[in-house]
Amino acid sequence: MAKADLHLHSKASNLPGGWFSKLIGCPESYTEPMEIYRRLKDRGMSFVTITDHNTIDGVLEIAHLPEVFISCEYTVEVPEERGKVHVLAYGIKESQHKDLLSLRGSIYDFVRYLKVHRIAHSLAHPLYSVQNTKVSKSFIEKMVLLFDNWEVVNGTRGDGVKYIEESIARLYDGWERIHSLAEKYRIEPLRTRERITFTAGSDDHGGMDVGRTWTAVEGARTKEDFLKGLLEGKTHVGTEELGEERLLNTIGRVGYEYLNRRGYISEEVKPILDHIFMYSNNPMLGLMLRSFLGIDARREYVLKELTKVLPSLSFKRLLESPSPQTFGELCLSLMAHSFPAFLKYFQKEEERKIKELGKEFGVLNGRQPRLAYLTDTYHHINGVARSARIVKDIAKEEGLPLTLVVSNSEVREEDGLVNLKPIFELPTPFYKELRMGVPNLLELIDFLEEGGFTRVHIATPGPLGIMGFIAGKVLGLRISFAFHTDIPTYARIYTGDQKLEEILWTLLVFMSKNSDKLYVPSEYYRRLFVNRGVSYGKVSVFKRGVDAELFSPYKRVEGYWQRRLGFRQKQKVILYVGRVSKEKGLETFLYAARCFPEDAFVIVGDGPYRAEIEAQKPKNVHLMGYIEGEDLARAYASSDVFLFPSETETYGQVVLEAMASGLPVIVSSKGAAHEHIEEGLCGYIASRPDEFVEKLSLLLSDDRLRSFMGQEAYKKARSLDFRKTYIDYIYALMGLGRLVYETA
Repeated sequence: MAKADLHLHSKASNLPGGWFSKLIGCPESYTEPMEIYRRLKDRGMSFVTITDHNTIDGVLEIAHLPEVFISCEYTVEVPEERGKVHVLAYGIKESQHKDLLSLRGSIYDFVRYLKVHRIAHSLAHPLYSVQNTKVSKSFIEKMVLLFDNWEVVNGTRGDGVKYIEESIARLYDGWERIHSLAEKYRIEPLRTRERITFTAGSDDHGGMDVGRTWTAVEGARTKEDFLKGLLEGKTHVGTEELGEERLLNTIGRVGYEYLNRRGYISEEVKPILDHIFMYSNNPMLGLMLRSFLGIDARREYVLKELTKVLPSLSFKRLLESPSPQTFGELCLSLMAHSFPAFLKYFQKEEERKIKELGKEFGVLNGRQPRLAYLTDTYHHINGVARSARIVKDIAKEEGLPLTLVVSNSEVREEDGLVNLKPIFELPTPFYKELRMGVPNLLELIDFLEEGGFTRVHIATPGPLGIMGFIAGKVLGLRISFAFHTDIPTYARIYTGDQKLEEILWTLLVFMSKNSDKLYVPSEYYRRLFVNRGVSYGKVSVFKRGVDAELFSPYKRVEGYWQRRLGFRQKQKVILYVGRVSKEKGLETFLYAARCFPEDAFVIVGDGPYRAEIEAQKPKNVHLMGYIEGEDLARAYASSDVFLFPSETETYGQVVLEAMASGLPVIVSSKGAAHEHIEEGLCGYIASRPDEFVEKLSLLLSDDRLRSFMGQEAYKKARSLDFRKTYIDYIYALMGLGRLVYETA
């Protein structure tokens, strides 16, 4: 195979490439033609060309070399569409270049000239808009009538459109379809072959990535053979991995050269930047990058890898030496870190437009659905972490393509779970035992893209969740968001600051509105989000079931608490299970305990409020710490009443566990826990501390009532099938509805 990069630029492409570069007077490229030639030969290209915009000045500098042929990228008008296309012409003479420049006002005259003179050519990036041209189905069908070669791999674009471009081309194979199109538009077809073939090029402007995308012609020994192969459609396309690092390299190198020529680059950093931007190859600098920065990547990836590590380096410097300067360095490093993400976003935006255009042709890029489930808490003891573990285990058992993603230094990777190494970890205010990792945004984006994920689920709005939201938007993935914990209310309870509460609600509502789906655990919170402006149709209620095999009245052990706590047999046991924290309303639990000094009040759980509870509790309150598994099931079933005064519950899983264990329950009228309760049938709902005491008195004084309500609670809990509710939830998150494929 003889290979050539058929789309690349040199310093002769000297006009600004956008509004900002025009504003500062920065050209598209500074790359010397001879540098391009050497790098292409080093990368195994058999033949060399340069396709500058509407000029051959750059390629003429190396035209005397035997492997070089003269080429150009022309901007040509499609008159009746008021649009433009880019046409790549290969192996042209200087006189032909002048003729082609004069014909750029009409694509039909331009292509006719190429056909008459048997000049090899290709339609560059056929589905991309050139200078704000509206690329419609009719526009593309006219290009079908004109071009035998389409460029379907372009190094500056993403890899998501090759399939669509090739599929559209294949729709019009055969002279019958070509002539049918010609009649439709009353245009003379200029095709010479009945099947469109393909070319590829790097479209590099910075010189760093030339030769990483190429077109090959089998058996071409000379450049004349190669050009003939292009003309006859005997081509194969090839490329190294496509990604935003190529755009980053181009923009970075052009920007560096622009600043260097104006004297803004200091002599101290110039050797390092010369190495990064491949103006030099200094082995010592390469060793330094590997040893001190941990960057051990190919030269083309060094700049992107550097943007990955900058935030952690800057953060360490800030901790070691806090100052305005180190804080400024951190801010600049975060800006540099986010820049590749912006480039990826723009690539994906272009891809999305092309996919929408593909749908007009009936071309759908079908991908197997794959879900990334992101949670900031996994190994901790709380409801969100427990749900995440259940989702992971059930997805694995059911063979569903779901990967749980965390970012925590203490979690070990396991089957179905990926742990992205955090840049650093932050303690959660008022929950010191819960440290949340801040992942590397670029690594998260790469992970989601390379893993072929089609959807992202944000289980927690912590650092990982927020970055997952950004990454999902960058990649154009479908995003679902779950509201598990009433963080705004917790913040107000702990700080007394209502403004902070509103700020947090604003963040949650923003994420909800900009996600494709919001899952809430109760009707109470569905109404709350809808009242705050989230579309009703976007909000779904996920009611989790309870593990009725683990939690059951049959787990009751007579004398369980008496033996464990050492009190007399006749005492009743009133149980609370959950976090020992301020927002759980445990003052009401202690108030009830003081009203019933002859009975035992047991708190199972732990948390930041434990020391205060220990200091003020009466003697009949017992704090047990965390209990799990079968022991927890026995603790539930061996109690008499479940009293849960929390006013901030979004669901109240422990209430269902108590009900499944055969306990009557008393819950608050505030929050969502009361949605499990039919008042007077399986429990009671109370609004004030004295109401809790009143309802508890009814249950403690009447054994038959307590037994009846316990049985009804058991029936109600068992009606929510644990496994089925979670399987249905996972399918909903994946957008499956028992389907096998989704449209990307």
